[in-house]
Amino acid sequence: MKIRTGFVSNSSSTSFLIIAKEDLNQADFFELMGIEPDSPIANLFEQFYQAVIQSIDTAIDFKTVDKQVPAESLFEGEWTDYLSSHMITKIQDAKNHGLKAYLGKLSSDENLVECFFCTDSFEVENEKIYFNGLECVW
Repeated sequence: MKIRTGFVSNSSSTSFLIIAKEDLNQADFFELMGIEPDSPIANLFEQFYQAVIQSIDTAIDFKTVDKQVPAESLFEGEWTDYLSSHMITKIQDAKNHGLKAYLGKLSSDENLVECFFCTDSFEVENEKIYFNGLECVW
């Protein structure tokens, strides 16, 4: 039996990638999540949307970047450690199609809504938005 004597944390974080044709807005986000504005859980998803918007660290409009620059190099600093090959492929595809990409992190330390969505991995997509929350660390 091993006993851990170092720092132990019960917090979680999830890196996310969003690729969209247009700027993000709540109506498109609700549509992506399958939530009607008058749904009993609409408030939960409104809070989740606000948490996502506030957590965006990097946004790139690929219509305005040099097509010769590798997509993953556009996200500088610590992001290179968080980009899986799946995410890099999605970012490259977004770049090739002139879409927008947003990277951010959600944390279970922030609020109950963020905490709820940090405890699972997810990937949702429709014709307007791709949302990858697969890079979960728990």
